[in-house]
Amino acid sequence: MSDYQKRAFTLIEILVVITIIALLSAMLLVAVNSGRGAANSAKTVVKLKQISEWMNLWSGENNNQVLPSQFDFSHEADAGTPISVRRDEHAEDDNPFDSLDRGQYQGTWADLLWTENGLHRTFGLLDKEEGEPHLIWESNSPDNDIYDIHENFDNPFRSTFSNTRGPAAGLPGYFAANDFFDARSAVDQDPFGEQTSSIDRYYTYSMIHAPSRSLYLVDSVAGETISQQPEPWVHDFGADADGAIIDPNASTAGEVDYRYKGECQILLLDGSTKRMAPWTERGPEDPPSTGTDTSLLGRGIRVHQLDKRKSLP
Repeated sequence: MSDYQKRAFTLIEILVVITIIALLSAMLLVAVNSGRGAANSAKTVVKLKQISEWMNLWSGENNNQVLPSQFDFSHEADAGTPISVRRDEHAEDDNPFDSLDRGQYQGTWADLLWTENGLHRTFGLLDKEEGEPHLIWESNSPDNDIYDIHENFDNPFRSTFSNTRGPAAGLPGYFAANDFFDARSAVDQDPFGEQTSSIDRYYTYSMIHAPSRSLYLVDSVAGETISQQPEPWVHDFGADADGAIIDPNASTAGEVDYRYKGECQILLLDGSTKRMAPWTERGPEDPPSTGTDTSLLGRGIRVHQLDKRKSLP
């Protein structure tokens, strides 16, 4: 009988090997996911920087005006001014009794940048609707409906991370512009009310008190604009010790989306970006109310009262 005998693995040894492989796989998965998350975070910042560059180009061609968060060119169109940015001209009229068809000539900052830079060509969106041939996304920025056709479309005006809650949960997250920069006139904002002023309201960069602290874009779950009023900024559900939101589906009046482990990304008017933990104050009051802890007012970030004409502290 040979002194050499083949020795098989025992069950315990096999289990130990399987356990080690499982641990190594888990560690690798964590590293891969962490790397992917870091890459997506970096890409989001790049998107915001690109938006800032487009904003500067637009301002350079429009008398140093700050890109408006919202616009309404209905009266200009009615006066015969050619309007390149508008809702799909083949879409149904929102209000057939409104001769100006206001819905067609209303839009946001994203529509202006998309159209002025011809981004439908850059991103290859040359799809044509059936019936009368026309480009779908030639004159306005794509909305959520684009993901029904191009599921993986990399929208330059949306985050690389998804909305954590809301009607568009799971879709690429919104960048929302501060509606302090709403350029619509009083009549545009309330066309059937008692307003009489039809003068559009634009700010120039020279009118802004502190561009390096003035918020222009913020992560949001609600859409492409966000009001400067207090309610959208209320963050009324908690976060755990790691900064992760405990209940992302909790009922909240807030529209800001803290989608990066309890933080949101913002673009300031000077082109810089920052990560912000939840805050409810939108900037210093004028003047601060008695007993207010001014150290917490906006954490140095201004959402309202951005005009130099205000007597800001």
